[in-house]
Amino acid sequence: MIQYSIQKREETLENGMHVILVRKPEYVKSLFLLAAPIGGFDNRQSVDGQIKEHPTGCAHFLEHKMFNYKDGDVTDDFARMQASTNAFTSYTETAYYFQTTSDVEAPLKLLLDFVENLNITQESVDKEKGIILSEYNMYQQNPETHLMRNTWNALYENHPLHIDILGNVEDIENMKVEDLQEFYSLNYDPSRLTLVGITGKDIDSIFEIIKEHQRNVPSHISRNVERAIKEEKEEVAQAYIREEMETSTPYVCVAYKLNYFEDVNTCLEHDLALSTTLDAMFTTMNPEFQKWMDDRIITQMVGAECDISPDHGFMMFYGMTEKVEEFIRIVEDTVEKIQKEPIDLTVFTSLKRRGIAQNIRSLDQYEGLAVDLIHAHLQGYDFIESLQFIETFTPEKVLEYVKHFDFSKKIVSTIYPKTSNEAE
Repeated sequence: MIQYSIQKREETLENGMHVILVRKPEYVKSLFLLAAPIGGFDNRQSVDGQIKEHPTGCAHFLEHKMFNYKDGDVTDDFARMQASTNAFTSYTETAYYFQTTSDVEAPLKLLLDFVENLNITQESVDKEKGIILSEYNMYQQNPETHLMRNTWNALYENHPLHIDILGNVEDIENMKVEDLQEFYSLNYDPSRLTLVGITGKDIDSIFEIIKEHQRNVPSHISRNVERAIKEEKEEVAQAYIREEMETSTPYVCVAYKLNYFEDVNTCLEHDLALSTTLDAMFTTMNPEFQKWMDDRIITQMVGAECDISPDHGFMMFYGMTEKVEEFIRIVEDTVEKIQKEPIDLTVFTSLKRRGIAQNIRSLDQYEGLAVDLIHAHLQGYDFIESLQFIETFTPEKVLEYVKHFDFSKKIVSTIYPKTSNEAE
């Protein structure tokens, strides 16, 4: 078994902030990422056992406003320090980060300062609404994004996957400064933050810089704050969704609502097994794939993916095609075969080698490694151990995992070219 290793130091500070530093000897680049455990799934939280409903999109809206720092844009401050900065909001995390090939002390302190201090007014919030609504409208006009949004709406009735990370239009338009201040106070306390740094510099001296800085930033939160996801029914919310848009070619997604597992490592193992199966059966690894392309049932825009997490599970096949019904049929045929026999040994060996190679490369990809370390810490699993799961797999073991899924809950989401109305 390959021994994946990284030179890492990990510690929880007195104020509760968790710090993970990774040293990459002889590398000149440094990246530091500070994350809060909140995202699109956190519109509803349990605060000391009491349910608190937030406006949808709070996490993303707050991400935008955090860059207003001391009456200016903190991006300019980073630039003067020869560092570039950015941020993102996912379903489960909001993260702020900078990269530099210069000294890290000043930009690192700035990263901690601006994330741990909120200074907003209703006027600044109102100005931001137009920017976020423009972003929302841009995504709504993209057929691929719209296809995925309709897919979530068809699969889920209560799970926040069916709510856009940006929030809904009404909540964005009515966002108040008090909404964001309360959301910030609950979720941006140092005790809820995780800092990951990847650098070629000495991590012990950087740890001392962080410790010294955080001595003056005590934790103020005494409440227990947790994500609260409504119970989701087993059935899909809607079996079929059809929409028309300004597009020249139809889009289709066939998705399955799957069972999931509360234990995070069990989720990871089942997710990897199902992902490996999809790679074997719905990519060029499958000899039939080229025939599907020759018959124009699939095009270059095609894919299959799955996600098995402690609160949801799904598998989906999507593509852009003129032959929607034929696409649906090959998906149904593929799903019917998934649980019948193991992956061909030659194909499996190739996929396993590719997976191991990707794992090795991932340790040198700064942004991806930082996000993986954050995600693993927040979800409660060991990142290095998770890389080794694939090495224990065999075709028979993969099939055993895949047989645990129920593929009976299917939805079809389609987007067709808008038809002209001659009466108009």
